[in-house]
Formats: sequence, C-alpha cells, structure tokens
Amino acid sequence: DLGYYDQLLWNITRGNGPLVSLPEMNAWGDHLSPIMYLLAPFYLVWSTPVLLLVAQSVALGLGAIPVYWLARRRLGDERLAATLAVLYLVNPSLHGINIRDFHAAALAIPLLLAAVYFFEANRSWWCLAALLLALACREDAALPVLGLGLWIAVARRRWIPGVGLALASVGLLFALTELVIPYFRAAAYPHLGRYGHLGGTVGEILWTMLLHPVSSLAGMASVGKLVYLLAILTPLGFLPLLGLLDLLPALPVLAENLLSRDPILFHHRTQYNAFILPFFVVAAISGIGRLRGWSTPNAPPGRLRPGVVLGFALILSLALTSRTFNDLRVDRIVRSDHQRAAYTVMAAIPPEAAVSTHDPYVPHLTRRAKVFVFPVGIEKSGYVLIDLATYPWRQLPDYRLDRQGSEVVLRWRKGGEPKERRYEVVKELDGYLLLKARSP
Repeated sequence: DLGYYDQLLWNITRGNGPLVSLPEMNAWGDHLSPIMYLLAPFYLVWSTPVLLLVAQSVALGLGAIPVYWLARRRLGDERLAATLAVLYLVNPSLHGINIRDFHAAALAIPLLLAAVYFFEANRSWWCLAALLLALACREDAALPVLGLGLWIAVARRRWIPGVGLALASVGLLFALTELVIPYFRAAAYPHLGRYGHLGGTVGEILWTMLLHPVSSLAGMASVGKLVYLLAILTPLGFLPLLGLLDLLPALPVLAENLLSRDPILFHHRTQYNAFILPFFVVAAISGIGRLRGWSTPNAPPGRLRPGVVLGFALILSLALTSRTFNDLRVDRIVRSDHQRAAYTVMAAIPPEAAVSTHDPYVPHLTRRAKVFVFPVGIEKSGYVLIDLATYPWRQLPDYRLDRQGSEVVLRWRKGGEPKERRYEVVKELDGYLLLKARSP
C-alpha cells in the first residue's frame, strides 16, 4: 500500500492523473481519496515514500490537540485533558494504523476529532471544513459522518443539521459506490465482496439487514470479533462504555467491520479502525466525566477514581503497544547487511524500466510508470528483482526458476497452458538476483 500511494503521488505530480500499476488502473476506481492532492506540493519538494510516512505520523500526532481541547472543554481540568491526550497518543490501535504502511483513511482520525471539538465549540464552519476533508480521505468516510449526523440529532438535539448531515452522507455514499468509483473502474465497486453473504451492492446489503436483522446480527458475533472489541476498549480503560451516546458516530463503521467475514477488518491494528478510534476516544472523555461525577469526596472507599482508571489505562496501552502484542518493527530501525544489499541491487535498475518484484521492495521502485508485485506483470516488465531466500515460492507453486550460468528461465502455468520467459542476470548480491528480460 505504501508503494501504491507513492506511485499515485508520483503520477499526480507529473500531470498523469491518479494512475497506479498495483494493479494497473485509475486509483479512484479503487478508493476515492482526493485528499492526496493536498500532499502533492510537498511531494514535488521531497519525492520519496518517506514523505507519506512522516505526513501520516504528524497527522496522527496532531490528533492529540483536539483531544486535549475537547477534554478541557468538557471536564474543565487541564491535567485530566493532558492525560487523555497522552492516552490517545499511546493507543495501540493508533500505532498499529501508523506502522501498517500509509493509508489515506488514517488522515481522517485528527479531522474527525477536530470536527467533534469544533461542533461543541459552536464553530460550525470549521466543523464543516474538517468533515469535508475527512470525506476526502476515502469514500466510506461517509459512514462516520453519517454517525456524526445521528449523534448531533440524538445526543445534542440538533435535529435539522443532524438529520441533514446524515441524509447527505447516505446520498454521498450511494453516489460514490454506485456511480463515481464504478465510472473510474469501468466495473462495479470492488470492496463489497467481503459482504457477499448479505448482497452485492450497498442497497442489497442494507435491504438484507432490514429483512433479516436477527441473522445479520448473529453474523457479527464470534470469538474473534469479541477479542477485537476488547482490544479497542482495554487501552481506554473501558471508559467508552460510560459514554455510550458518544459511541453513536462509530456504530456505522463498527457494523461495517463486524458484518464482514474478512478478519483484517476486525483487527485492532489495521487502518479499518481509522473511522472508529476517534469516537471511542471522545466517549472515553465522557466516561471520565461521568466517573468523576461519581467520585465525590464522600464516595465509598471502593469507588473507582478517574486518576486510578487513567493510570491503569496508560499501563495497559503501553503493554499492548509493546513488541510482544503490537510489533512496532523496532528491528527495521537499523538496516541489516541483507537489506543494504537490496539497495545496492535496486540501484542498478534503470529509472524508467518496468519492474516486477516482491512486495517489500515495491515502495523503493514506485517512482516509475509501471511496477508490479511479483509474479504480476512479469510479461510486461523489462526487469525482475528476486530474493532467492524466498525460493521456492510456497505461495506460488506454479512458478519455477531454472538457472544455467548467467541465464535464468521463469516457468509458470497460465490458464492451464505452460508459459516461460528468459532472462540474463544483471546483478547478483547476497541472494538477490536482478534479471533483465531477453528479447523474444
């Protein structure tokens, strides 16, 4: 995904439009993320995927500011507000999202937090600006905005703006998934296969849920999904359960994740929590407020106090963010000799050449028109970069590599028919082979 977004920006800054080759398509036919245009000017100055990693880290870190503002406004206590901001910053899901490459959806986290704060501070135009930017992160950002509209109507009794925002979000979601993205893809919206048991379109899925609510809800219950919910609640000291109304904006996306049969959607470390985490943090602020109301000077000795709960939550967050539970890839801070060798070999690839290589090396080679994740695109690529440490490829049993001296033959089967392509070895180092395709 890091290579995907890097190539997207590379093409945008060169006037080619939002094109990618992972796979070859208009990127807006996969996910609609026009917020990427805001990063394009920075990419002109610093054309590297590192820019994306830095931008994402900065954006997620900035989310602590609206958390502090909101907590200070609600609780009237700067110390509690600062502690809650720290609790946000050490959240395992936040770090899981950040360490998992780059995703435009992650940029919505500080924007949704800011939208809640600006709404409560009666700064409507700032709230609207934050929501529009959040909607520009990905097409299904319409779901948390839908939830936010319901929250404004139900929890804040602002029925006209709340219902209006909810209806506008539903309309936008249908327009993007049924018209806009299919237009760029020249095919149906591609991400509904995870809900095939409910239907093939957004309308069919909603209709199935209305007609069969019991079976739909039953599909949301499993041990894995319970663990997922616990993994989100535990680092926040289960405080969101004391602020249930503030969880309302998260419910549409939470349902989206729990209805899926794809486990990647209900894992606490993935980008699919980007539209959920902000509202769990907001609900935790409400939870502390309620807990503090119970903790009067005359409260029984056994009554939990806010400081104790927050301290417990911080300890749990740090434990769950440790390498044991939530690998932050400390091992990648210092390059190994094998990794240094990869850089040496990649430097021998011409800058305009089409390349097919294993996914760890893709982001280093995406500033070109065509790069593919091996074995995709080997028939279109002039160069192939292979790490022999991964051969034979267990996940690719139909692909075989044969070598005689400086000549390599890749053989595979496609549609039942045998295929092959011949290469010469351009560079070899520490188990890496850089192959150049021979002319037919």
